[in-house]
Amino acid sequence: MKSNSITAVAPATSANLGSGFDVFSVALDIFFDTINVEMIEGGGIEIRVEGPGSASIPLDPDRNTAGIVAKALLSLSKRRHGLLIEIKKGIRPGSGLGSSAASAAAAVVAVNKLLNLNLSKLDLVRFAAQGEIASAGAAHADNVSAAILGQFNIIRCSNPLDVVNLSLPKNIGFAIVIPEITHKTTSQARSVLPEKVSLSDLVYHVGHAATIVAGIALGDVSLMGKGMSDIVVEPARAHLIPGLAAVKKSAMNCGAAGVSISGAGPSVIALVNTNERRISDVSRAMKEAFEDGGIKCEALSAKPGPGARLLEQ
Repeated sequence: MKSNSITAVAPATSANLGSGFDVFSVALDIFFDTINVEMIEGGGIEIRVEGPGSASIPLDPDRNTAGIVAKALLSLSKRRHGLLIEIKKGIRPGSGLGSSAASAAAAVVAVNKLLNLNLSKLDLVRFAAQGEIASAGAAHADNVSAAILGQFNIIRCSNPLDVVNLSLPKNIGFAIVIPEITHKTTSQARSVLPEKVSLSDLVYHVGHAATIVAGIALGDVSLMGKGMSDIVVEPARAHLIPGLAAVKKSAMNCGAAGVSISGAGPSVIALVNTNERRISDVSRAMKEAFEDGGIKCEALSAKPGPGARLLEQ
């Protein structure tokens, strides 16, 4: 590694967990995006990408999550040089596992160090959220907060940004399946959502979201699972994931505490009490349910993980 370059990695994440749309997120210990940022002569930003799905990722800094972040931080630093950003994707774009967030998170951590900006953790999240405009059409901070801070995160407020970071119980596991479905982009997946919800639906979601947080506070995985029910966002997106109902049923029959679409999908994530069930058993059951419907998929086992970090030079 060159002395004028910095490398950072950021993990896959899952947002929403059912009732926590645009509010809840968790960092996972699977898949990582790796970003190396190097100072170069001139004033522009050059982007190179390799890895799964790299052909679909724009190299224009104004349309790339890492590029948007780097451009904003370079402007803040007032330095008169350019940046070369080399992205190695470990998280497939459009999987519902925070691919764009990981690139934004790794970029903000690397550029912050390279330019000696000494930004706070909250500022890192705020700048990384700007990168999400490229993929989601909005500067939402749920995935990037988990990708930077790790563990479980609550976006208490978006403006001004305030994030609550919580550690999860040791006996939590996540069974995940990634179906081979040609999925819409995150911004398109958001476009199918209702613009208004009823008061009764609002009350339902507040109660269930609070139940997830109560489960974390009490160390009760089963209680967390009860809070993962979503009657607004998931029903609107269900038609985008053929076989979703069967997959959810299979997960619950295998002993999952709760199950939901991961982020905008098409991945599906189930919460597992590892004191009672093996994560792999639940993910295998979900995989079989998808494949019974003629859809191939990848089954994964994960635990809560740390946020983005710098690699030693």
